[in-house]
Amino acid sequence: MEELVPHLLCCYTKGHFGQRIISYLKKLFEGSRLNLTFYHLIEIPQSLLLPSRDYLKEIQREEELEKFIKCERESFLKELGEILEDLRKVMDLETTFIVEPVEGDKAEKVLQFVKGRDFTAIVMGKRGLGKLASIWAGSFSQKMLLYSFLPLWIVRNKVFNRNILVAFDLGERGLRVIDYALKILSQLIDYRVTFFHCLGLISKSPSYEGSLEDLLHYEISPDLKEFLLRVQTLISKAKLPQEKINFKLTSSFLGAAPAIIREVKRGEFTTVVIGRRGRGGFPGLLLGSVSSKLISSLESEAIWIVP
Repeated sequence: MEELVPHLLCCYTKGHFGQRIISYLKKLFEGSRLNLTFYHLIEIPQSLLLPSRDYLKEIQREEELEKFIKCERESFLKELGEILEDLRKVMDLETTFIVEPVEGDKAEKVLQFVKGRDFTAIVMGKRGLGKLASIWAGSFSQKMLLYSFLPLWIVRNKVFNRNILVAFDLGERGLRVIDYALKILSQLIDYRVTFFHCLGLISKSPSYEGSLEDLLHYEISPDLKEFLLRVQTLISKAKLPQEKINFKLTSSFLGAAPAIIREVKRGEFTTVVIGRRGRGGFPGLLLGSVSSKLISSLESEAIWIVP
């Protein structure tokens, strides 16, 4: 597998949302290489957007707008300097930054910016991604989930470890999720990863936990064995240490989402990697029922969503 230095677009906002993202990246990429682009949008107050018919008042408004943008930019750059100093203590870091004012929809601005750019992921915080009905509320996070064609990393907790759960289903979408995770893992120094699959209730394959090599010697269904052989090839190309890799198969009467949530809590995973179904005429539902439940239920984990 070719070496990939992850190039992340960090949608940075000042305050605790931004601080959580930095803490997460610092923990995950300690001792590793990272290319990080900071993208900071300056939200213009409504009072500075409304033009005045009075010539003198309009000049004053434009001056105040210019002053506001300048102050916000300087404040961000000061904070960024402290962040970069902190990150460079623990990782080999390459950085760029973009600061832009925004008058309308922030998600639309970000989606336009990433068009034609090859980022490994868009990293962002989370503001209340609750039940399915709330998707129509129109928040930045929700719109990014619905319309981004790039992987998204949603960072929510304050404290993280390096335990990573990769939940996969069978088929090409499952292989995409595993291949994506392997490319990131191949650049990390320290981690523990479990590849997790929830078996169907009529599956003839047994529950299992252990190495992939041992799993392939079990009496498992032909479609699962064919899939795992392809996974074995991907892992071999990634050259990951076998002692850091675990596979787990389990059955659940309640379905995949509850099984994944239970495993996340049991194994103390703070990063969860999942796939996302394609978009369609009802985008709020077509995130996929499993991914929708995980996004709304896992409140203390970072979630990587792979399209």
